[in-house]
Amino acid sequence: MKIYGRRLIEYGLFGLLIAFVLLHAVKLKADQSGPVKIPDVSIKLRCPDCVLVGVSKTDVIEITLADTLKFHGYCPGVALSFREALEAFKALYGNNLPVRQQVKVYTAFHCCQAGALAYITGARTDFGVPPCRGDLVLIPEEMKCVMFIDKKTGKKVILIPLADCHKKFAPLFHKVRKDAGFVPQVQKEVNDAIHHYLFAPADKLFKIFIMEPEKRTTTNVIGGKIKTPVNK
Repeated sequence: MKIYGRRLIEYGLFGLLIAFVLLHAVKLKADQSGPVKIPDVSIKLRCPDCVLVGVSKTDVIEITLADTLKFHGYCPGVALSFREALEAFKALYGNNLPVRQQVKVYTAFHCCQAGALAYITGARTDFGVPPCRGDLVLIPEEMKCVMFIDKKTGKKVILIPLADCHKKFAPLFHKVRKDAGFVPQVQKEVNDAIHHYLFAPADKLFKIFIMEPEKRTTTNVIGGKIKTPVNK
């Protein structure tokens, strides 16, 4: 009985130690978060090669908005690009998961949005593994659109953002770097924008067009024939 009682005490102390470690980890994570609340949203894609080479037991990978922000930085344009990818994948694949490194992206937004889309899709400009090198194409900024192309089928989706994220936030970031008194205003603007870009109805954020696989006809966008607008 004494041995049994001693083991119960040991197990109890061990359980308390585990609980303490977990609570400390949660507190540390909470302490590292800033005033801007980053929603817990994610995009799921397939990566068959991850299983093929043995780095994962499943071909499904999950990319969170927090992951994407770590890759690029802090601009709300990351959230806008995250939503662009969500809407584009929905239009291209419906309920099926896109395959990472099988999507080509043309974007007129060369700053945070291009970086975010590169991270999410695996598309690269002139670097990276050969299968996705050249899949991120920077088109003239005055075109103000983003196009996603499924490399296997040629199906395309084009999105035209209704808001100019860079035009809005570049002056605010410049202002807050010079005068910390603007910190509360800028943080509120960033917080509001991130939540708006993620959760507003799609037709409040973009004009979206599904495009036929490229034929002999072309438009003044990039190529292909516009089939049907998803919203007007």
